[in-house]
Amino acid sequence: MNMLVGRKARAWVLGLALMAVGGGGALAEAGTTDDLMDTTKHPVSVTMAMQADSFFGFNPSIYGTYGLTDNIALAFNFTYWTMISGVGVHDNAPWLETDVGLNFTFLEKRLSVTPMIGFVHGSLLSSRGGFFPNGGGSVNERTTAFEGAVPNIIANYIDNRFEGEFYLGYYKSIRSEGGSGGGGAIGCANPGGTNCLGPIQGGGRGTWDFLHYWVSAGMRVNSMWSLGAHYEHLLTTRDSSAPGAAQDYYRWIGPYVEMKLPGNMAFRFTVGKDLTDNQDFYKLKFTKTF
Repeated sequence: MNMLVGRKARAWVLGLALMAVGGGGALAEAGTTDDLMDTTKHPVSVTMAMQADSFFGFNPSIYGTYGLTDNIALAFNFTYWTMISGVGVHDNAPWLETDVGLNFTFLEKRLSVTPMIGFVHGSLLSSRGGFFPNGGGSVNERTTAFEGAVPNIIANYIDNRFEGEFYLGYYKSIRSEGGSGGGGAIGCANPGGTNCLGPIQGGGRGTWDFLHYWVSAGMRVNSMWSLGAHYEHLLTTRDSSAPGAAQDYYRWIGPYVEMKLPGNMAFRFTVGKDLTDNQDFYKLKFTKTF
């Protein structure tokens, strides 16, 4: 009797196995062919942004979402801080930022909130490379992958009459490839060489952290035009090179005008005053959403 039961059990298991490779294979196939490229299940939105300003120079980015549920999506962002002009870029050391997180929508998708965690790659946070204003760095510092982490959040609101945006990002160094703080060329085995400050270059070695945030709010005049105001602040919260080295880099305030076009395109121009050093600033951004 026990042998009969055992044979029946083995036959039942064998039958399931045959179904998996035969007629029952549809079940296994269904599990592997849930098409992640099906945009009816997973709507995708990708925006290419060409932008430039008087501090960072040219800094194109790509950001987008991949739908998971009706109001939750996977979010991503890639920004390439280049070496093309702008007093804040890092000479000969382009800086790359990669972010991933979740996008949540509320109020019938009028409000969007996107917390993300990102990483930066280059020689800004870990090596103090590039001619950052008052930074005292060297263009000879090495570049580093995953030199810093960037917890950040962005929120957007838009309806038929009003629009607004808020961003907050903290750039925290997690590697120290440029040596310990304070000392210029002191203790450098190869002054003036790779990863060393030259004997005639000022400033100390070390790492630093940044806080970057902005807020903008405006009114939509019609379906094409909107007008508003923008405030943006960049500062160092920690600088290991010397006591008291942390500082404001800019505090921008001014109006913006945006022109939205058919085909999910938009131009925004922002201009105003830098409250830190009493000079002008300007920003231009073109976006195309697919």
